[in-house]
Amino acid sequence: MAAAEPDGTRRPAEGATDPGRGPSPRTRARDLLRSALVNDDDPRFPWWMPLPGAALAVAWAAWQAVGADGGATSAFVGALLWPGPAIVALATLATFLGWQLEID
Repeated sequence: MAAAEPDGTRRPAEGATDPGRGPSPRTRARDLLRSALVNDDDPRFPWWMPLPGAALAVAWAAWQAVGADGGATSAFVGALLWPGPAIVALATLATFLGWQLEID
């Protein structure tokens, strides 16, 4: 008899086999992600991880300041305040995933 999952899908009961696949437990996305993450003795979030995002945010702010019609300083600060944090967050996330998943 098949067991029901919380999302309503059905899976073979314990010890049962999937047709054509033999006995195998259901692989979940969480298990795949855990096995894909680097499991060495390295820290999960090294100190340098936000640096690429910060460099991109400063470069974007400088680009905005150079292109401003007037008040380059206010344009620079304004671009650091927004979208600077979003740039840092997204670049740090991309760096983290690239570091942990070892994307080449």
